[in-house]
Amino acid sequence: MNIIANGDAHARARKLIALAGPEQFSAADQPSSVAWLAAHLETCAACRTVAENIAGTIHGLCAIPIAAERSLVSTTQMRVRRRALELRRHRERVWLVSISCSVVTLCALLSTAALWRGFAWLGARAQLASSVWQLGFLVFCVMPALVAAILLLAKDTHLADHTGSYQG
Repeated sequence: MNIIANGDAHARARKLIALAGPEQFSAADQPSSVAWLAAHLETCAACRTVAENIAGTIHGLCAIPIAAERSLVSTTQMRVRRRALELRRHRERVWLVSISCSVVTLCALLSTAALWRGFAWLGARAQLASSVWQLGFLVFCVMPALVAAILLLAKDTHLADHTGSYQG
């Protein structure tokens, strides 16, 4: 039973050593795991040797200089700068679009209210039924959008006809 427990202790110690530092432990286990590992390393020469070998290997690896080629560095810098510029332009566009939408909405509300009163006044002057001048208001407000949609559809079909009939 002691051999199995001792083997589990060595496996636990090697696992904690492999985690490479207290930042890998959870907040609840950190003090007890670090204290247990320190106590185990004082009494176990084999685990202490493993820990020293791992520490030496990590130190040796950190001492090896790793340098990137100049072309890789310059390409990466160029791409990072380009992406930062794209993000800045995107933010500016979104800001301008939101301001424009706000201004257009405000103008549409004000002009719709003014048009409503104007149509009501004209309907009263001409002694029209309220449903007649309200229908006139609706047609007047919807007509620009309908005309624009018809023109855009006609333009698209016109372009499709010319593109499809081209035999180059």
